[in-house]
Amino acid sequence: MKPTILLLAAAVLATPGHSPRSSCRDIRDAHVIRQGSSLLLAGKSWRAVGANVYWLGLDENVLPPPGEPYYVPLKASYPTRGRITEIMAIVKALGGTMIRAHTLGVSTGNPLSVMPSLGVVNQQAFESIDWAVYQARQYGLRLMVPLTDNYDYYHGGKYDFLRWNGWNLTQSVDANNLLVQQFYTNHTVVESFKGYIHTLLTHVNRYTGLSYAEDPTIFAYETGNELSGPVWGDMDVPADWLRDISSYVKELAPRKLVVDGTYGVNRTHLGVEEVDVFSDHYYPISLSKLKEDLALVAGVNKTYFAGEYDWVGQTSSGASNGDSLSEWYSVIEQTPGAVGDAFWSLFGHNVPDCSTFVNHIDGFTLQYNNPANSAYTDSRIELIRQHLVKMSEGVSISADAALPAVTCPASTMVSTP
Repeated sequence: MKPTILLLAAAVLATPGHSPRSSCRDIRDAHVIRQGSSLLLAGKSWRAVGANVYWLGLDENVLPPPGEPYYVPLKASYPTRGRITEIMAIVKALGGTMIRAHTLGVSTGNPLSVMPSLGVVNQQAFESIDWAVYQARQYGLRLMVPLTDNYDYYHGGKYDFLRWNGWNLTQSVDANNLLVQQFYTNHTVVESFKGYIHTLLTHVNRYTGLSYAEDPTIFAYETGNELSGPVWGDMDVPADWLRDISSYVKELAPRKLVVDGTYGVNRTHLGVEEVDVFSDHYYPISLSKLKEDLALVAGVNKTYFAGEYDWVGQTSSGASNGDSLSEWYSVIEQTPGAVGDAFWSLFGHNVPDCSTFVNHIDGFTLQYNNPANSAYTDSRIELIRQHLVKMSEGVSISADAALPAVTCPASTMVSTP
């Protein structure tokens, strides 16, 4: 299907403060549900495949347009509407159905955050989040949103809640300090995190008229990103905490799916009834690790989502880094209970500058349709698209199928305030 047709099919005119729902049969009003080890949308099997786009609510990679907010110490700024909309068009062109987006949920601890300090709400921070959720809906995409982060990043995380409650800890100094477990075990800290979740989920989007708890566009909330305890990779996230937070999300938003945000599949979590999706991240990709994760989750009849993975597949010297990506994809495509994956991570142009692509420094930046891409990079993007289309549409496309063009700026197809 041509990208233009996809955009027309996804577009519904809307005005700020009103729901854009056009009819009771609009599939965008249907919630994704879990039935055993499968996800369903409007009664049909649905797969969650796409990209990580962590910066949709708050970015760290660009200087904003003159006069726009910019927090210099953390290089934080709000992404432009054009950047957000272009990403939706790119994910659609790739065949994706969803985006995993950290900063649509993790937004604490700096002046541009949703919650700069405990109990203080910055309404300005919701503008880019509202727009991203709205544009995802317009493009027919769904969102998975983590609620906090294991690390002390520019957009915030668990250390904010610790500091706000008197535990003067930072990741740079205290990553291995046993006191970081207070995030999970201290009642006051946990209640402050719940307060933040309440602020987020009860917020009403100015473009849709729906709270985040109500909006089916956000199909899942993840308890956090790569959560662990004080030792790297220890998965020391208490099951009682996971049950408490998952239950609270379900209380506020009964129709949302909950993803266990622990970094890896913790066997002690498998019996937490409120969790719908288990997950892991892959740097590098590993067939053995993937198969082990899938087997664990299959044992409790739940779903599995590969939340992040290395799509580049080689070191800076050109040597192979991990198992074959195509084989890794095949396992996900063919295994019951494997409901999807999202590569790390997607960037577009620095819109309104459509001549410059945004760069990130971690070595996993995917810039779609960048003329400067190497032949190897474009071949990897083609492989990603083959996988996403097969998962989302159930059809196969040839290895050399041309990548659809995405115009810049991309059309919002809506009336804007």
